[in-house]
Amino acid sequence: MNNVLWLIPTLPLLSAAIIVLLGGRMPLRASGIMAASSVFISAILVGALWINSDFNPDYHQQLWTWMSVGAWKVNIGLTVDRLTLVMITVTTWVGFLIHLFSVPFMRKDFGERRYFCYLNLFVAGMLFFVMADNLILLYTGWEIMGLCSYGLISHYYNKEKNVYSGRKAFVVTRIGDTLLAIGILLAFVSFKTVNLQEIFHLATTQPVDLGIIAVICLLFLAGGMAKSAQFPMHVWLPESMAGPSTVSALIHAATMVTAGVYLIARTHVLYNLVPDVAWWVSLVGAFTAFYAATCAVAQNDIKRILAYSTISQIGYMFAALGVGAYDLAIFHVIVHACFKALLFIGSGVIIDMYSHDHDIRKMGGLGKRLPWMKWTYLAGSASLAALPVITSSFYSKDAIIAATDTGHLGWLLAGLGLVGALFTSIYAFRMYFMVFNGKNRTEFTKPSYISEKGLPWQMKVSTGILAVGSIAIGWIQFPSDWSFGPHLFVPWLSQVLGAVPELDPTTGLLLEVLGAVIAIAGVWIAHVMVKKELATGKGIGDNKFLNAAWYIDDLSKLIFIRSFKALTGLLETVIERWILNKGVVGGVSSAVSSSGEIISEGQGNQVSRYVLWMIVGAVILLFYMV
Repeated sequence: MNNVLWLIPTLPLLSAAIIVLLGGRMPLRASGIMAASSVFISAILVGALWINSDFNPDYHQQLWTWMSVGAWKVNIGLTVDRLTLVMITVTTWVGFLIHLFSVPFMRKDFGERRYFCYLNLFVAGMLFFVMADNLILLYTGWEIMGLCSYGLISHYYNKEKNVYSGRKAFVVTRIGDTLLAIGILLAFVSFKTVNLQEIFHLATTQPVDLGIIAVICLLFLAGGMAKSAQFPMHVWLPESMAGPSTVSALIHAATMVTAGVYLIARTHVLYNLVPDVAWWVSLVGAFTAFYAATCAVAQNDIKRILAYSTISQIGYMFAALGVGAYDLAIFHVIVHACFKALLFIGSGVIIDMYSHDHDIRKMGGLGKRLPWMKWTYLAGSASLAALPVITSSFYSKDAIIAATDTGHLGWLLAGLGLVGALFTSIYAFRMYFMVFNGKNRTEFTKPSYISEKGLPWQMKVSTGILAVGSIAIGWIQFPSDWSFGPHLFVPWLSQVLGAVPELDPTTGLLLEVLGAVIAIAGVWIAHVMVKKELATGKGIGDNKFLNAAWYIDDLSKLIFIRSFKALTGLLETVIERWILNKGVVGGVSSAVSSSGEIISEGQGNQVSRYVLWMIVGAVILLFYMV
């Protein structure tokens, strides 16, 4: 299997290339079929890795030497261990389900062929990022995803606001990309290699400057915060809703926003050396989980609710990473991929059913019209809310909240997580009740892909599998303090990432009970809120402070955008207009013009003047010769 690793990221990359080069000569529908098939074959190969490794993968394939400067070399090398195998499984299988859903969803839509090209390239970039055995190839995959996010968010570029959204996502993540690049360069200077395993070996066996390690980890954290939309670099993600809902599903569930989580988990050896820096990872995550949940509860746009939900859920993953619970963070990546992909692709159908209106206050009654979507969306909403025992998120998110209590100021981290969980349950079911229950408040429209039999089979298969995952996949890992039930995932992954911090059994049980009570209470609160909102026409969505996400985006525009424009205006006036134009260009021009006038004055049309200059010249030559 070592010899086929290259096929996993190359197949979607090749499909994207074929769509670009030959797409115009193929039937339009063939682009979607080929794009979905390429990711499916990659997913099958990933499944083969599980089987052939006997669940203990240790694969590596070096393809060729990419760069060579003296004794220093950078190889195109791919590696698969337990962590990598989990991530490429999520990327390929969830990515395939999104591709499959997209085939009927995007049929005859604007830019269909271009959409599938970018979608394939996005998956290929994530696979190269995850499978890379060195920081340079890892960064290449990281940048491919950034490029594709710009193209897909701006997919409907015939509207200016969509182009703005793509540009905003690209610029904000570019800040993190730059800081990550500096961190990679600093790692190379410190260890004289970019190979990940060599870096980890040197960091743990040789004397190292912990100050340098701390700076590297902080730079990696900054890169991860931008890519994974953590506060305060989260402002691009709500704007990313401009693209098709399937794009949002891919970005939020299977690829880009989980990249920061994987980066920190992969480099956990370095973070373990500087626990003070690691604690800041958990603080950023816990606060982001709380902050974004409070924003989501007051949104009226269904996709913005899910966008802030993603920011919040990734925050829980960062909180787990910071306290050393890397296994639980990756476990929640899997669970989140299932229910968030389900909710986003389902939202695409919901929006189409209401004439492309995103406002949940204008929806309602969809459960009777699309019963399949009602029950699958309920599975996703319940898992997002982490309803106890019956949903996957209960086993991953609640375990994270319990684990954060073991860190420094654990009461603060766990408290932020619990409050965030309450708001999560509220907004998850406020959204569900507003869309599916009661009577429809807007006339339904019938999208072209819905027949008399309902949704096409591709959509039913995708949503059905994701719904099962949202409910059942958490059952592979019961809480560690439970003496019964399976405990398969965390012990298996801990051989790569280390064991989860031990928690006092009493405290763990208390936090689990609190989490369960909070989740159920959130459903009841949402029911009461929706009933009142429909009766009075006013609700939490009218809260301007929360609806505007604490005005953080406006504040960032005021501080950074206006300051940048003021600086560029100052530079234009002082540097360009005064120094360059008037000083340099104008000064040279004036000097040349003045010297020309002086010389011109000495050149007249009188013979006597020429004779005079000849005599002067002859006298000078005479004195020179003497």
